[in-house]
Amino acid sequence: MNISATTLTAGGLAFGMGIPVHFAAGWAKANYKSKKKDFKTLIPFVGGIAYGGLASMCTGGLIGFGAGVITWFGNGAGSLALWGISGGNTTRALRATPVQLSAEGNIVLFLITVALFGLWKAIKSDEKKLAKRGIVAGVLLGLSAVLGGAVAVTVIPAVNSAGAALLGVVG
Repeated sequence: MNISATTLTAGGLAFGMGIPVHFAAGWAKANYKSKKKDFKTLIPFVGGIAYGGLASMCTGGLIGFGAGVITWFGNGAGSLALWGISGGNTTRALRATPVQLSAEGNIVLFLITVALFGLWKAIKSDEKKLAKRGIVAGVLLGLSAVLGGAVAVTVIPAVNSAGAALLGVVG
């Protein structure tokens, strides 16, 4: 079965869901008995998920290519893991990119990417690892029905509108 890099399989969805579940389990264990919860550790992971979800709606360029590669590897790794654990067929395509960023929305994503590159050196090594894991999860879950649908209905039109407004002011 030939599945494109913008299509999420059952294996890719499982892999994408496994990343935040693994993170949440570790975070809960570390903070379970603590009176003061360490919510700051959530910021790079959740920020990565948000960026990855937005990147999954990008159809071209380096960001779109990167999201496609993450999806391709996530589909393969998740399918292999599920097949190895349950023996089932996991290549069923669940969802493809429903909505795309407009040219104006791509400007906003570009500016977010430039800001991320500017901040990257200042980010601690552990936070970079969390952000990378979040980006992978965000790309994979960005193609899912729930998160992808929520992003497609709310975030993408808002980003496209923000880009159009920015272009109207600056352009």
